[in-house]
Amino acid sequence: MGTGLGILLLVILFSLIGAGLGIITGLIPGLHVNNLSIILLSLSGVIMAGLTSLFGDTLGVVFISLLLAAVVVSISISHTFHDFIPSTFLGAPDPDTALSVLPAHEMLLAGKGYEAVKLSAIGSMGAIMVAFLLILPFRLVIGEPVMGYSYLKEYMIYILVGIFAILIITETKEVRYRKSEPKRKSRALGIVLALFVFFTAGIFGYTVLSMDYFKPFFWPAPWILPDSMMPPAVLFPMLSGIFGLSTLFESLSAEESAPPQVITEPDVPVKSTAGSIFSGTFAGSIVGFLPGMTSGIATIMAMIFRKDTEKKQVIVTLSAINTANSLFVLVALFLILRPRSGAAIVINQLIPVAQWEALLLPESLLYLLVAVLVASCTAFITTSAIGKLAAKHFHRISYKKLVKGIIIFIIAMVFVFTGWIGLVILGVGTVVGMLPIRLGVRRSHAMGCLLLPVILLIMNV
Repeated sequence: MGTGLGILLLVILFSLIGAGLGIITGLIPGLHVNNLSIILLSLSGVIMAGLTSLFGDTLGVVFISLLLAAVVVSISISHTFHDFIPSTFLGAPDPDTALSVLPAHEMLLAGKGYEAVKLSAIGSMGAIMVAFLLILPFRLVIGEPVMGYSYLKEYMIYILVGIFAILIITETKEVRYRKSEPKRKSRALGIVLALFVFFTAGIFGYTVLSMDYFKPFFWPAPWILPDSMMPPAVLFPMLSGIFGLSTLFESLSAEESAPPQVITEPDVPVKSTAGSIFSGTFAGSIVGFLPGMTSGIATIMAMIFRKDTEKKQVIVTLSAINTANSLFVLVALFLILRPRSGAAIVINQLIPVAQWEALLLPESLLYLLVAVLVASCTAFITTSAIGKLAAKHFHRISYKKLVKGIIIFIIAMVFVFTGWIGLVILGVGTVVGMLPIRLGVRRSHAMGCLLLPVILLIMNV
């Protein structure tokens, strides 16, 4: 075995380990990639010592650090595939899959939970393929010669306000002016109600994200990573309330029942699915370079400009955004030397990151992209298998009992990861999440909980 082949096999092995850990973080609501990445960083010294004793000095400290970085990258990619499963079957959203809960829940109630999971896997895998084609063009546009990153920063506030404006003015509300008349769409009323939901969610999100940092239970010790670099734990209870519990309580009040799930492969129209993947990948890639932006905001961007709002294509788009964002956060680290996620912060501390200035990929980035490929191919297979297993056994459980159990489970997970303050945030978030349901407007307006704070942050308000 040549040295080059041996090194490649080690990268693949550690990537598979990371992909396996990504299954765990994806399937357990509240256990985020950032949490596990920080734990790995805290154990990096012990892991390096163990690998050095196993392989001797043949690998070197720098390459061992790169193997650990490959694990972190693989976790983050694998997570974006598997976190759709609890969103579908449990209604428990990850911060990056919040808007996927409603279409996935509708498909679950139609007996198509497995189709929803498989569509998500297709969207994520498609995003990886398209993203690899976009890496070099982004290098030329974001860096030299175009230097597009500076323009993005300068005009970001206008982009966000434009997203907000389009989100609001495209809303309509069905009303019946007289009992004898059919319902008609009122744009004026729709705009008023959308503004109410957006600013209510926005004020709530701004308040929550402005709270003094609190450490959830089992959080790593403060000397591992400064508090300023830790991901906001409040996102889990906030988004679980707005997009998780609100959906589950609505299911209980409507006395819906989940039928046996049909295990069939989804019908994937090539043209519309390709459009969903491309739009989602592009939106996710842009957000990967921008400060204070999230996959949730990228979702709003993509869905505004996507004409196809059929729920299957919504799922494909959202999944593509989530996975593309995770990949381009890594690319952004090498292009602009700015870590845009907790996982990127850990990678930045594990390995020396040199700015990508030439056309050829830096060697360390090349190895990490191998980890991306290994993790995504593995995750596509395991996501489909786990989704099929969940769908086969889902109907054997009483739906109402399951929903009640899931509600208790989410509350317990929020308490474990965020304590009593998290429970308060969860409760208020649930009330906020019920507003668009009761008012009959799009639930995407509730993403004001993230969009408004980002706008105010950029404006330095």
